[in-house]
Amino acid sequence: MKHIKLAILLPLSLSLSLGMPVLAAGSNCSNKDIACVSGGVGSTEREELQQQAGQYTLWLRTAASKSGAYLADIKVIVRDEKTKAVLLTTTLDGPWLFLALPEGRYEIEAHYHDKATRSDQIVKKISDIKKVGQRQMMMYFDASNVGELIYKPAS
Repeated sequence: MKHIKLAILLPLSLSLSLGMPVLAAGSNCSNKDIACVSGGVGSTEREELQQQAGQYTLWLRTAASKSGAYLADIKVIVRDEKTKAVLLTTTLDGPWLFLALPEGRYEIEAHYHDKATRSDQIVKKISDIKKVGQRQMMMYFDASNVGELIYKPAS
């Protein structure tokens, strides 16, 4: 029982001592400088993530351009726009990524691999993060057969 309590309290206490957001849903992708969480698979997880959204300065969502279906397994690289220094590299566990970036200008680069067509796509965007508020960003990819309903009548 003590081990279970420690498993629950340790991440909370570390998060509070490091000044990082407390993570309730999704997967922690934080490094030593930037707190982040990815996820959003299923409505329950999306609701939990939305409740913590105010703790983050950037909310990135990934989707298929034709259908709007959410995409996961996207590799995201965050760079300082001026120096081009890589601040974070992560692969999304769901279609949403929340980042606690300090004030500044960032290049967000997302890589999608379409398994059906064996093609790679890269989308880059620039975001200005302010001290107050949250920026939202959508990244769309040409994803084959994602979110398409294929109807086959019974014979």
